[in-house]
Amino acid sequence: MDLLGLITGLPAGATQIPSAGPTVRIIEHQAHAPGHAALLIEECGVLVAGDMLSDILMPFLDLQAANPIEDYLAALRLFESVADDVVAVVPGHGSVGGAGQLRARIRQDRAYVEALYDGGVPDDVRVGPSAPLDWLPEVHQWQLQRLAERRQRK
Repeated sequence: MDLLGLITGLPAGATQIPSAGPTVRIIEHQAHAPGHAALLIEECGVLVAGDMLSDILMPFLDLQAANPIEDYLAALRLFESVADDVVAVVPGHGSVGGAGQLRARIRQDRAYVEALYDGGVPDDVRVGPSAPLDWLPEVHQWQLQRLAERRQRK
């Protein structure tokens, strides 16, 4: 509790973390959760992706958002826009990847999200019978069900 209150939140719309150290660009998006962000440490080309771009977890959409699929796809476009500047991607879950892995993970996540949009089954090992974690197929089914319910309400 001694540290409570020592961290000051950044103002809305901040695009960099104020620091005397390296330039850290904030890439805010609404894909995973409201106000979610990734951080790009520009000098060394490291993208800290938060809860996105995992090699072991499929995208977890913010199903409370008005447009969860569109939000996720928009965030992936943001990551694509900085991909030329990235030499390593650090997800919150899974392994660190190089520049080629960043692009591959963007493609894989886009394919997954587009399959959710279509209500189909993605060709994605993260949710198939050989999923790296046995509970991922259930989460995938839950996301499909929630999105189908949303479509029915419209």
